[in-house]
Amino acid sequence: MAAAPDPPGSFDDLDLSPALRQGVQDAGFVELRPIQAAALPAALDGRDVLGLARTGTGKTAAFALPILQRLEGRPAEAGRPRALILAPTRELARQIEGDLVDLGRHLSVRMAAAYGGVKIDRQREALEAGCDVLVACTGRLLDLAREGACELGEVEVLVLDEADRLLDMGFLPDVRRILERVPDVRQTMFFSATMPEAVQALAQGVLKEPEIIDLGHTRPAETIEHSLHPVRSTARSKLLRTIVEADEAGSAIIFTRTKQRAKQVARQLEKRGHAVSLLHGDKKQGARDRALQGFRDGEVRFLVATDLAARGLDVEGVARVVNFDVPLDPDTYVHRIGRTGRADRSGEAITIASVDELDQVRAIEARIGARIPRKFMPTFAPMDLHELLDESESRKPPRRGGGARRSSAPRGSGGGRRGSRRRR
Repeated sequence: MAAAPDPPGSFDDLDLSPALRQGVQDAGFVELRPIQAAALPAALDGRDVLGLARTGTGKTAAFALPILQRLEGRPAEAGRPRALILAPTRELARQIEGDLVDLGRHLSVRMAAAYGGVKIDRQREALEAGCDVLVACTGRLLDLAREGACELGEVEVLVLDEADRLLDMGFLPDVRRILERVPDVRQTMFFSATMPEAVQALAQGVLKEPEIIDLGHTRPAETIEHSLHPVRSTARSKLLRTIVEADEAGSAIIFTRTKQRAKQVARQLEKRGHAVSLLHGDKKQGARDRALQGFRDGEVRFLVATDLAARGLDVEGVARVVNFDVPLDPDTYVHRIGRTGRADRSGEAITIASVDELDQVRAIEARIGARIPRKFMPTFAPMDLHELLDESESRKPPRRGGGARRSSAPRGSGGGRRGSRRRR
């Protein structure tokens, strides 16, 4: 049996057209990222691909380049795209469209995006003018299809990006309706950061003998430093201010579970004189764009976001993510902290937790395969939070007013503090 060929190490090792290769060079791409090296040979060969990788690992190029290579020089008819990319959020759809434009700048391939929150007229016009690659959110795509502006019968390549987010956000019925409209004979590429049962079932239904790439999708990037700060619920906001103000120059994305909490956190930080952008589901597209751009440009220090608003969010160089409250499921934790530590850069993920969130903490630790180190600040870790502590650690949280001092006497010597684990 012949040995499997070595995976390519750089974009120069790929059989790309001269115009596409020039676009890759102009975009500054040189060395292949792991997901690209693993997925591109099969994808360029027209095979189905199942890629399991965290956000920020370079997967857009893993499906964009095969699409551009395939469609080069074969223009689509009006309203009949030949490649369809489904994304869970407007922000991700816009990002993918931008990457396609950059990589395909020397090609005649035409790109368009369709998503809600903006007027449908321009999107309809882009389709009528002829669109080879359509990046779309499911709801707006179905609106365009129902009114006859978009016919999916010519789709040769279908991509589901961040498939777990698509399903988690309740878009599975829309995805199934779209699958009914695209041809059965096609190339399908399926990318997801996590692989719950619903995602596995969908993948099995849409993929045919796929190349499977699993880059440790359940574990966050090793470049991320995790920490958990135990706190009483009543002191959560004060602890957040203490954490973010300890680094006078640093910026952060702060995640909350609800828009009410997001508004509260943003308001409190603004009262302290900080520049803050707020991102939640009720924001109109223009306001969302301004909030993100202000954070990207460094005009605001903190971006406060709900999980729903931030799915698919891509901001380069985020050094710190703060979980104001513990997410309800482990996958959300993985997605939240995936905003930092991207492209092999170092990052920090800080989680504030109270005792009533202990079950979520344990579920997250089981998912990532490691215990999150506990960190303590004087006055913020009273003894009644011992349930959140690592019992294997000798370090205990300081008593109020006691600073970080600990008894040097060994346990059981008679010199230790009485009731050090819990006051009765």
